[in-house]
Amino acid sequence: MAIAPIYSATKAAVHSFTMSLRHQLEDTAIEVIEVALPAVNTDLGGAGLHTFGTPVDEFADAIFKGLEGGKTEIGYARAEKAMRMSRDEIDDSVMLMYANLKNTIL
Repeated sequence: MAIAPIYSATKAAVHSFTMSLRHQLEDTAIEVIEVALPAVNTDLGGAGLHTFGTPVDEFADAIFKGLEGGKTEIGYARAEKAMRMSRDEIDDSVMLMYANLKNTIL
């Protein structure tokens, strides 16, 4: 996302690192699990700053369900869908997000 380049690059780097680590350790007893977070309604950064997004309890329940199911990549809501998108789908999704953001600001 152009509005948050460091945040976006960091998420991409963590995903790439997690995939590489998972492959390096596949013949060991170590399990590498990635959790992709959607927007979550928390008090991170201060009360009332993140009132949008998935309720934290709903998100946590979904993550534990994925862990119990043996998933190595776990997402929820928009993050689950984004994990499975093709490059073209990602580009389309980001363009739609920017268009919606512009309409919200104007």
